[in-house]
Amino acid sequence: MQLELTGKRALVTGSSSGIGRSIALQLAAEGAEVVVHGRDEARANKTADEITQAGGRAFVVLGDLMEADQAKAAVERVRALGGVDILVNNAGGRHGGWERNGWIGAGGDNWIATYKQNVISTVTLIEGLAPIMIERGWGRVLQIASAIAIHQPPNFPDYQAAKAAEINLSRSFSRSLAGTGVTSNAISAGIIHTPGSDAEIASIAKEVGMAGDWQDNEKEIALGVFRQTVGRIGRAEDIAAAVCFLVSPRADFITGVNLVVDGGM
Repeated sequence: MQLELTGKRALVTGSSSGIGRSIALQLAAEGAEVVVHGRDEARANKTADEITQAGGRAFVVLGDLMEADQAKAAVERVRALGGVDILVNNAGGRHGGWERNGWIGAGGDNWIATYKQNVISTVTLIEGLAPIMIERGWGRVLQIASAIAIHQPPNFPDYQAAKAAEINLSRSFSRSLAGTGVTSNAISAGIIHTPGSDAEIASIAKEVGMAGDWQDNEKEIALGVFRQTVGRIGRAEDIAAAVCFLVSPRADFITGVNLVVDGGM
């Protein structure tokens, strides 16, 4: 299927590594110009270089989206390029990393920081860049949420709540876009193998008594621990493939949805 992305420009936040990087590379492979975003200049440039070396076109925008002034500066740099047709809000994460667990002791400050990291940064990008799409009469806004917001395990409650807010705002925004030619959707990703998640998966495998590398027991972990019925851990490319379709002209009739890509969890 031809996704008709040639000539479109996409901003993928947090695309210097992990899922965001895979999304950026795949969008470029489909013909889109890509604005690579990250906090680390070297890593962002590396992603952009991969795109240009493969014959694509890429730009780099830097900034910590948790900091209001840096987020607004990033928006202004993108607007100076002429805006974008596609906004993929991928940047986010758990405030404080993987070490926190459960409700007790998380503290209100951590809840605020996690909400700011995932939700406020997303809203800043939408407010700054969506008006250009509306004016042009075509655009795509896509939030990368998490299946943890749907399945709701007892750990990381602040992260669950923030990702649930992303799903909610995505649907609400889609209603406000009625008749504009711009769509708003979300993707809820399951357990995805990235360099950043390797340590977590390995730790869980050790906790349940599996010997060796987690890859040696991938099917068992996927089915028995994460309940991913396809029998494997997700890959960043699985999310990138879903993104490319949802932001393409082929998905004109899809808006306000939360596409769950979690291996049948």
